[in-house]
Amino acid sequence: MERTRGYGRVWCVLYVERGGEAGAEAFLDGFLPESLHARCFHLTRSRKKKYGGRWRTVQEVLFPGYVFIETDHPEAVHQELEKVPGRGLLFARDGAVHTLEEGEADFLGKISDEAGKIGISRVSVSGGGEVRYLQGPLTRAAGQMRKVDLHRRTAQVETEFLGEKHLLYLGIEITGQDDEKSE
Repeated sequence: MERTRGYGRVWCVLYVERGGEAGAEAFLDGFLPESLHARCFHLTRSRKKKYGGRWRTVQEVLFPGYVFIETDHPEAVHQELEKVPGRGLLFARDGAVHTLEEGEADFLGKISDEAGKIGISRVSVSGGGEVRYLQGPLTRAAGQMRKVDLHRRTAQVETEFLGEKHLLYLGIEITGQDDEKSE
């Protein structure tokens, strides 16, 4: 059976110990019945960083300490998580399981792939400094763009996460300068 993203699904969010995202995901995959969850993941982004004069691609956790469960049955997931003995592996703060608002989950789902990875967007820059988004997640985030830093190879995107505004720094790759005049 093929699973569709977003339609009828809710994203539940757990806060775990920073760096413990993969361990919590493995635990959840074994603990939760298959009928209750579609996938368990954390969001990562690819970025370009300069080391020793060379640009290298690095992977970073987008929201350190947060693990997501995409499910059709959020209430049942919450009930199952209440049964976890000790719960130290899962909850590092308030012990709560939160559900993302529909708009929050939709945006994060648009910019990430099925594994929770947010790739680097390819951009071109015109002679006048205008940035065009050619390929990648930023083509789906145009309304939320705040700033592009060509020097650092990042684009600043504003979104809400758990009811609070956040600025996300997503990676860009400059594919060349457009010397064309505006049409």
